Amino acid sequence: MDQRPLIRTAAVAALMLAPGACATGGGSGPAPLPASGYLDAATLGALSGAITPSLETLAWTGDETPGAAPGSDRWWMATAQAELRPPEAAQHFDCVLGTRLAGAPRPALTRLMSRLLADADSLTRRLAAQHHRARPIAVDPTLQPCQRVKDAMRDSPSWPANGAVVGAAYGEMFAALAPDRAEAARREGAEMGVSRVVCRMNWPGDVRDGANIGRTLYAHAAATPDFTADLEAARTEVAAARAEGLTNPSCAAERRALRTSSN
Repeated sequence: MDQRPLIRTAAVAALMLAPGACATGGGSGPAPLPASGYLDAATLGALSGAITPSLETLAWTGDETPGAAPGSDRWWMATAQAELRPPEAAQHFDCVLGTRLAGAPRPALTRLMSRLLADADSLTRRLAAQHHRARPIAVDPTLQPCQRVKDAMRDSPSWPANGAVVGAAYGEMFAALAPDRAEAARREGAEMGVSRVVCRMNWPGDVRDGANIGRTLYAHAAATPDFTADLEAARTEVAAARAEGLTNPSCAAERRALRTSSN
């Protein structure tokens, strides 16, 4: 029996259950970006002044994402991971933690993620303005992105990959919230960055740099008093979520996507 239709059904189901496909957690939808993160303008300015892009050959070879062609299971996973806003984005870590984070409101976790996202967005915008690099889909218009792309997005800077910055910061955050799953949380955060290459939105070098930037940003944010208070409140929520015994039904498709793309 041909299993491909079943596999595709599972992948599509994973996408429909994943962030960005529909609102969950009481229909609240993704939280709006907060006015400010944890870092002040002086810290963001110092960070942006100390970071420069690595060299990158702006030519798509087709070997950047083996096993992740358009329509593949990894492609659908990348489509879902384009959502970076909480509470939906928290679901990227459901499989790592063995829970369903959007199954109930987690206000402290949402606040923590939202403020990290605001810092990442602010820093990424500063860096992109200083070092413009065209996106793969702009250099090669024949490439198929995994999300709807307007002209403004197509022409926006590729470096650094914001998804990689945010993914690395979230990975460090969930590693702190669930130390017993720290390495798995960091791997999941890294996969969020890889997804931007799968989507043809960023070059591999943009993602490598973005991951380093995300870890640096997290270290600075984690040193602030507000962050410490928010982290402790979110830790209580995550522990309660893990005790609920819920699981995300998309995890089987995610495991297959990662296994296939790594072969």
